[in-house]
Amino acid sequence: MISDRRHSAANKRMKALNRIVLGGCALFVPLYVIIRLTGGSAEKLELLPDLLNRVRAPIVWEVPPDGVKYLHFFHGDPSAGRKFVLVQLRLEARMKIGYAIVPRCFRLVDDEDNQYYPLSRSPLFLARTDEFYLDQDDVVDGELLFEIPEDRNSSRLLFDRYQE
Repeated sequence: MISDRRHSAANKRMKALNRIVLGGCALFVPLYVIIRLTGGSAEKLELLPDLLNRVRAPIVWEVPPDGVKYLHFFHGDPSAGRKFVLVQLRLEARMKIGYAIVPRCFRLVDDEDNQYYPLSRSPLFLARTDEFYLDQDDVVDGELLFEIPEDRNSSRLLFDRYQE
């Protein structure tokens, strides 16, 4: 019985010690990371929220309100029963992008949730090649060309990192 009491008391002390260590880690590890990221500088500490926003959204992109055009001819005819959609696009890299921007990064979604990839002869990829990288603060203005069924309309444009 005495042994059980000692064992129980030792377990309680170990649990209390574990809580203290865990609480200390929860407090000091984030503080250490912030100091390491900022180099201990108060000026860099003020830039930390911007850095976190850049990490969360490394690429900012937009299509202007008048940036979608439906065409029945664009350096050639579309396939039978289809039309072209030309989407004007602006990309801005807020930090260096470590992956290639390729046609498969973009998808046009129509009004029935069907998805289409841009054609490799899109003006954006003809001007920059079909695989390019962005460095911090690079801005790219270009146009993507899609081919969709004639009775469909575009709904939205999606952008994601493409991985094979």
